[in-house]
Amino acid sequence: MKPTIKEIGQEWRTAVEHQVRDKRIPSISYALVDREGTLAAGHATAAGLPHPVTDESVFRVGSCSKMFTGIALMQFATQGKIELDADVSKYVPGFAPINPFAANDAAPTTGRVTLRKLMSHTSGLVREPSIGHYLDDTEVSMEAMVEELKTSTLKEDPDGGVFQYSNAGISVVGYLVQQLAGVPFAEHVRRSVLEPLGMHDSSFVQTESLRRRLCPAFMWTFDEDIPAPVFDMGGGGAAGNLFSTIPDMSRFTRAMLRGGFTDSDVSILPTGTLHSMWQPIGHSASAAYGLTFGVADLDGWRAIGHNGAVYGYATQLTFLPEADLGVVLCATLDMTNEILVRLAQYGLRLGLAARGMGRRPDPLPTYRSIPEDRLDALAGDYANASTGERVRIVARAGRLYLLVDDLPLRLQASSETEFAVDGRAFGPLGPFPSVRFVREEGGRSTMLRWKDAEWTRVTNLEPEIVPDEYAGFIGEYGPDFNITSIFYSGGELKCTIEYFYTHTLHRISDRTFKMHGLLYDDETLEFDARDRERRTGIRVGPMFLARRSGS
Repeated sequence: MKPTIKEIGQEWRTAVEHQVRDKRIPSISYALVDREGTLAAGHATAAGLPHPVTDESVFRVGSCSKMFTGIALMQFATQGKIELDADVSKYVPGFAPINPFAANDAAPTTGRVTLRKLMSHTSGLVREPSIGHYLDDTEVSMEAMVEELKTSTLKEDPDGGVFQYSNAGISVVGYLVQQLAGVPFAEHVRRSVLEPLGMHDSSFVQTESLRRRLCPAFMWTFDEDIPAPVFDMGGGGAAGNLFSTIPDMSRFTRAMLRGGFTDSDVSILPTGTLHSMWQPIGHSASAAYGLTFGVADLDGWRAIGHNGAVYGYATQLTFLPEADLGVVLCATLDMTNEILVRLAQYGLRLGLAARGMGRRPDPLPTYRSIPEDRLDALAGDYANASTGERVRIVARAGRLYLLVDDLPLRLQASSETEFAVDGRAFGPLGPFPSVRFVREEGGRSTMLRWKDAEWTRVTNLEPEIVPDEYAGFIGEYGPDFNITSIFYSGGELKCTIEYFYTHTLHRISDRTFKMHGLLYDDETLEFDARDRERRTGIRVGPMFLARRSGS
């Protein structure tokens, strides 16, 4: 029997509320829509939250901003004012990033960076610019940012079609929108995209009204939750500075389902042009990407949209064009994007089931409680004898965590010996496998199985000896609000950046390494770099991070 809309709304709310309680998230706001209106919506908040969360509450939606920047550019393309496949230098004089691949005679390249490549993250441009980047809270203009990028070094061949996410690339797109419009970027997008959509509570700049209604958000570490900093993203914020509300983002989602037509039947972009933005161009191992829109699959249905993450805020927007369903969720705790993905998929599957277009989904997993004596029996240090890697199981406040390079992965009990990784940052959809405790003696665990290997409990664990060649690199870098750490673990030099993203560093010269990980994969990290003020630090791509005092 098909569930009713009322039933799916209650089931979805129950799932959202469980995640808020289980993960101790301040709030998650959500909406399920079709082209005609809202099917289910609400705000789940933690007990005792001191501020109300309502439809008037404003959130930062991070990289969901990119979809609006892309639409603004495509409006000019439909007017014949821009060619997507022309070299960007045709419109931005002097834009000529250094292409180290062009000198390869065995594989000659045109090296052309085009708007299509920038919008699909296949241009080879670095993830972040040297100024106005994600770890830079100073005000930087679009003009200054693009000027720096003109002579940056590409990290991939533009002709290779390799997907490498680049906030810098979308910033260049935003700059070109501004140049074509003849007015500031934020003002043009407000006039040409936000206002026609009826998104009157949304803006790419912090207005006084929006700032007063901004829902407080939090950053977290293993030790504490702290208020998130609030500052405008550099370079006009084309890649990630949109402020919005759940009703406004729902209006946008409905317009996407209506082929670019707003609730008042105004077209913001020709339907064919909009659909062309949803055709996959850039591919990675885990995702596909069109022109500023992500492309995926949900049970055979085409899923379009984007996520967002910006200092304390996490956002997920997904719609199924052929099924006429879409969801948007906003959380006020950093690094909770995977939780929102799972809730988005669950809400969409409920909606499909209500329409007889899919089976009713199984409820999201819940777990058994772990007795205090069991927590103590499992906690301890474990080592992989074959690789030298080490991990620590920690019990804290009635919960169990697996610490991997200081990344806290919460372990939840599926059975007496099986534990799933399901916490704030990573869960069943993430890169970390479950843990199974395979041997116990004297009431304590002595061996666990993780990552297809056995890890044995060790006592009196000696600290790893850092090779002399790396000792001078170890330490902390960057600003107080976003510290980057360099450390040695498991026989390798590593870098943790943007709080939780650990990358392995592979040496390519005395002081230069390649990063391998989720966020900054293939970026170059240079030690003992100096900035214009002669400070010493590291350079990630073109992004300089000063060494912290006492580090």
